[in-house]
Amino acid sequence: MRSRRRLPLALLLALALPAVPATAMSRPAQPTQAAKAAALALADKGWEHFQAGRYEEALAAFRDAYDQVHAPPILRYAARSCERLGRLIEARSLFQRVVDEPLDARAPPEFHEAQAKARVELAALAARIPTLEIAITGVAPSAVELTLDGEPVFQTGPLERDPGEHTVVASVPGQAPVTRTIRLSEGAKERVALVLTPAPAPVTRSAPPSGNVTHAARSDVNMAVLVGGGVATGVGAATGVLFTVLANNRAGDAETQKTTLLAGGRNPCTTRPAPAACTAQSQAVNESQLYSNLAFWSFAGAGVGLGTLLYALVHRPEAPVQVTPAVGMNDVGLSVGGAF
Repeated sequence: MRSRRRLPLALLLALALPAVPATAMSRPAQPTQAAKAAALALADKGWEHFQAGRYEEALAAFRDAYDQVHAPPILRYAARSCERLGRLIEARSLFQRVVDEPLDARAPPEFHEAQAKARVELAALAARIPTLEIAITGVAPSAVELTLDGEPVFQTGPLERDPGEHTVVASVPGQAPVTRTIRLSEGAKERVALVLTPAPAPVTRSAPPSGNVTHAARSDVNMAVLVGGGVATGVGAATGVLFTVLANNRAGDAETQKTTLLAGGRNPCTTRPAPAACTAQSQAVNESQLYSNLAFWSFAGAGVGLGTLLYALVHRPEAPVQVTPAVGMNDVGLSVGGAF
């Protein structure tokens, strides 16, 4: 029991000091007694988990304690918990924070002691972090999409990673991805070689000489454009007329409903809940606007179809079509002549 209480007793001496300057702990104000008590309880629980080998729970407790009181001894034990979990890179970051903590001579001795120990542990940890180098052959590295454990990487090495299993995936457009899995041990310097195949060059096809395009083929294309333009014009115009009629009908319904609602001299739609007639009137207005928009785009489609039709009639170099005004005694129109 005495061994389990060793860390909390050391922290108790530090946290109970009444006049530690704010600069000694890099916080804007001295922590309250309630914060110190909470930090001490959390640190005690973290130390219990640490000694029992429950390092995830210990790490969580030490982090929560450090949030209460910015004490380097607590952060050092959070780093040691990460180290025991094999998360060496995270442990290095936490040890570095302890070392970088600005302390003056008035800080508690436990703070300076934790900083000195963290400096030694940080130096020893550097040699334990493994590295991985990725060698790519067959294609230029810039043409490869490379991921390590699902995260994009933009260099081939050496890459620092925690000990354990890691997966490298290299992708080249047009080719199946190449995947390699490697296990890194502490202090290892591994190299994985990926042999890739470049993407096949695109096949270029030259356009056939213009002289090989037959008159029949040009006529078929022109006829298809004529038919398509005529159909688009007719359908667009008919649909536009239909939606225009629907829009006018719904607008009339909306106006009639509005007149009925306002017959009493006030607007019942301002009350809550509004009557069902208000909803019906609003729906009629919305439908009228919808049909108006559909009518507009239908007529626009008809216009595009008409333009396509006229272009197909006029644009025939081998068989020019002449479009001229035709004015008679009782009618005015267009005269279209040429081969179809």
